[in-house]
Amino acid sequence: MASNTPRPTKAERRAAARAKAQALREEQERRERRLKITRRALLGGGVVAAVGGTAVLVVVSRRDAVAGDPRIPKGVGGDGSLTYGAALTPGSVNEGAPVLDVYFDYACHFCANFDTLHADEISRLVKDGKITLALHPCKILGQDWTDIVMNAMGVVLDRQPEVALAFHNAALALFSEIFASRDASRQTVDELADTAKKAGVSQDVVKAFEKAVKDNSYGKWTEAGTNAFRDKKLSATPTVFLADTQLNLQAIATATALTEAVAKLPAATATPTEAASGAPTGAATETPAEGGAEGGAGAPAEGGAGAPAAPSPEPAE
Repeated sequence: MASNTPRPTKAERRAAARAKAQALREEQERRERRLKITRRALLGGGVVAAVGGTAVLVVVSRRDAVAGDPRIPKGVGGDGSLTYGAALTPGSVNEGAPVLDVYFDYACHFCANFDTLHADEISRLVKDGKITLALHPCKILGQDWTDIVMNAMGVVLDRQPEVALAFHNAALALFSEIFASRDASRQTVDELADTAKKAGVSQDVVKAFEKAVKDNSYGKWTEAGTNAFRDKKLSATPTVFLADTQLNLQAIATATALTEAVAKLPAATATPTEAASGAPTGAATETPAEGGAEGGAGAPAEGGAGAPAAPSPEPAE
């Protein structure tokens, strides 16, 4: 029996084919974005193995490698990174959104300046689903303060993760104050504990800071982040990428600069960076004082004890 449905015209068939192809492309792009973000949090790298005479990449899950390891906090990838999506919980992502990668050292006052300037803006962009935040802590300045904060942060991530980002921002704000005051005596667990409580960390969790710092309970996390920083051949902190493009720190020296940068991104660039390399762009570097607490009591940037107008990167040791 013949159908009464008219046969599509050649133009209609072509249009349908184009629409189908476009849908397939978009789905593939979404899949690739999900895969890249998942790799950011989960993959530790790979090894090349011969299978049937063919070289293939055998991917090893970073999370598998560290699963159950008490020296790596919950929600942290084997490269030491943490992602935050709209839920503001460690390990969450905003699917399809561009990724803001921030490589930093808790003992770097330029990193503290960057975070102080942009913390509210970044939180707003994350909550609105405009970006996924990927934090990459490392220890490149060789300072004890980095270990103190990393161990305290590890405790918070394991026991009260919902306030981890607030504590992260508060810890950097504290170091900014310490550096400006030139008072290295404030770089203590007690001072950090007071700051943590103000950021919403419970008293029971704060009580665990002292032992974690003494035992260096999360030293493997610090080591993982530092190795990742060096593996990517980065040279200074902070180093910041948006959708796989390194940002000029001088160009984002206002409290709304990141929002403006995100707004200018084409939709197709919403992918995380995976193999960043090179020196930070557009900012002068400063060599930390030898033996100083970067410099502890405050080896301020040239020109005075105050913070520079725009965050500048600290070179790795």
